[in-house]
Amino acid sequence: MKTRAGSFPGFLCTVGLLVPRVASHSHISAAIGQCSLNLPAALQSQAQLGCPHLVDEKTTDRPVEWSPWTHPPECVHSIKSPGASYCVYSNSQHGNGGVSIITRPETAASTLEILNDSGYTHLKHFVNNSAGPAYKVADIPGKGKGVVATRHIKRAEAIMADWAALVVDMDLPTSLLRTEGYKLFHRAVDQLADPDRVLQLARSSAFSGDIVEDILRTNSFSYTLADYSHMTLYPDVSRVNHACRPNSFIRFTPSSLAVSVVALRDIEPGEEITITYVPLGKAKEERKTALKKWGFECTCSLCTASKTEIAVSDYRREKIKELRKEVMNAVGLWDGTRAVKLTHEVLELMKAEDLAPLYSSQYEIMARLYWKAGDKTTATKYAQMSLDTLVDQGYLEDTPDALPILLQTFD
Repeated sequence: MKTRAGSFPGFLCTVGLLVPRVASHSHISAAIGQCSLNLPAALQSQAQLGCPHLVDEKTTDRPVEWSPWTHPPECVHSIKSPGASYCVYSNSQHGNGGVSIITRPETAASTLEILNDSGYTHLKHFVNNSAGPAYKVADIPGKGKGVVATRHIKRAEAIMADWAALVVDMDLPTSLLRTEGYKLFHRAVDQLADPDRVLQLARSSAFSGDIVEDILRTNSFSYTLADYSHMTLYPDVSRVNHACRPNSFIRFTPSSLAVSVVALRDIEPGEEITITYVPLGKAKEERKTALKKWGFECTCSLCTASKTEIAVSDYRREKIKELRKEVMNAVGLWDGTRAVKLTHEVLELMKAEDLAPLYSSQYEIMARLYWKAGDKTTATKYAQMSLDTLVDQGYLEDTPDALPILLQTFD
């Protein structure tokens, strides 16, 4: 939907409450007619043309034709959705043991750039780390396997690096017969450099009829690839157990399949490293409902706290949800003063609940609101605070051009 400058959806984007989706370079090139799609596949250069190169079992006789995949794709045509097909695309050399992606040919073609970004920039702090490994996998009473700190870990330190091993289109289960889907699952795992990294993970799903399906349902995260939702499995991260008030968080990289686990606070040797399996900021009953898919009831320090402490936490979290809705209402009414006041309140409540990964977005909303109101000095202060938070959490490099670049998006 196109909107005029100054219209309500446009203004929400301005204050950071709506984030527009940007198509991949290949989608853009195809849309404006720059792709020489009639060229033989072997002559099409992804890097030079930025054009989708559709690869399926009919177009791959030689390795050069299925590059950068290390195996020829295997595809299944959907009976339930005529015209649709799903293929296994594997690169056994990518990341930490290879990756297999089960998706539509057009999705794979338009997202090849994720294989070009190994995540090195994002994960380079792991190279030549003189402090040594920060964790080990160990037995955790009542939880099975878990991850435990082997030394002191500083706040904001990256603890673990991992890459996706399996990426599966969410629509596949409803598009293919179960037996066909399982066939693709098995091929995807077998084509990894080390299938055991996947096959030895925990299984707890009562709704699965296959080992790989069970592992995916138990351990995967949601990931968007070319605007389609996918299940994504990170084998090492899957070893990290849940806590509703975790001491670490997962840092994703939009341009690659790399992730890392980062400390939210100082962690002592012998302490279990935890992340949250549900979105931050949920109240207890919401968390309990969301965790049912993993088949366990949380016994973390927040869930087993006193009734009063739980009630206080739930009150703050519900208040955050209510205030964020009020911020949107204030923006819709062009009441900038109220929107700023409410955003300040949201930020203070987030700090009281230790929701550190959410701070940066709140600082940026504050900056955009002040900028829109004409107070560029205060806007610049909050914009810098947003960037400082992202640098502290390892999302950005501390560079002098970061602030001017961010401020340019405010106009």
